[in-house]
Amino acid sequence: MQTQPADAPAAPPQAQPPAGSTPQPVTDEVLYQGIAKHSANIGVYLMWVGVCILGGLIGYGLLQIPALSGYPLWVLSLIGVPMLLWSYLVHIKYRYKVTRRRVETERGVLTTRLDTLELWRVLDVRYERNLIDQIFDNAKIILVGTDQSDPELILYGMPDHRQLFERLRDAVQLARHTNRPMELAPGTHGAHGDGIDAFTGGEHHH
Repeated sequence: MQTQPADAPAAPPQAQPPAGSTPQPVTDEVLYQGIAKHSANIGVYLMWVGVCILGGLIGYGLLQIPALSGYPLWVLSLIGVPMLLWSYLVHIKYRYKVTRRRVETERGVLTTRLDTLELWRVLDVRYERNLIDQIFDNAKIILVGTDQSDPELILYGMPDHRQLFERLRDAVQLARHTNRPMELAPGTHGAHGDGIDAFTGGEHHH
């Protein structure tokens, strides 16, 4: 029987499922589908309403000039209406679909763009509210992903935002557990021998 020389190269590392990562069925249950609340866009709406009010005041002031009294300067009060309508269209065309596997965002009035974020790529989920958000009952749900060029996806103005945040947090943990990349067996490769996630290059705890 031939024996392997002591200085022979070690066998290549074997990919094995990480301990405790037995696949579990993940249903694609829809957590939320629709648009954000209009109160999330209240700042833009108020800005264009303010433009209309300012235009109306300017028109009224100009009408006090006798030479301009015969002109329909009241139309200046409508100067912000086109952009107000456009802001409304942009808002209602920005649609969300949040499931236990992914978050889809669809936007665009004249052209449509659809973006998808798989939850197993999410590293962290944060929940933030400021004073204005508390007044209008809004919140930011921030999904921090692995894409270095666009690491954050913000869900703002979602109905039942606290409940959605908690369900998303649980869905992210389950998705990363059931879709976790294969790891190298301990002791076969130095860089991955400590159970470091092969995809993200580090351990992440939520």
